[in-house]
Amino acid sequence: KINAYTPNLSAAWMFQKAMSVRMGQKVNPKFVNRLLAVNFDEMNDMGRSTMMPFLQDVVRIDGLVGSLARSFVADPTFMPEIVAHVGIPTLAEWLGHVAMIATYNALHVVATPIVSPFVDKMNDPKEKFLWRRRMDAWKFGSGNDYVIEE
Repeated sequence: KINAYTPNLSAAWMFQKAMSVRMGQKVNPKFVNRLLAVNFDEMNDMGRSTMMPFLQDVVRIDGLVGSLARSFVADPTFMPEIVAHVGIPTLAEWLGHVAMIATYNALHVVATPIVSPFVDKMNDPKEKFLWRRRMDAWKFGSGNDYVIEE
């Protein structure tokens, strides 16, 4: 595969979906502003390590789960409105991508350091290349390519 599956990019579309309005859809005119205000307030409170990756379109599991959880606590009555707006099937699909971000994060953090020395010693260049690309997919698909500078 030339372009590996990147669950963080696949999950990012949900933000656009939540902020878009389909033709004929009736939405509270303050919906998008409320959504942005709550999320950005929580991300700002969480600090640069959450805000900066998000502003550069890098979705990371720590920032995503943390900001969503805090947003739900900060404005719990808004959750049903968000779910109604995006729809349950879309939300379920998105949750699958979020689960894969967590999986890729675990693979990058746990498996890559273990597997990498074995990959470096592989004699077959094609197999070595495939394993390196697989580890790259874990890194980029989990948002771990973003280096957080504090």
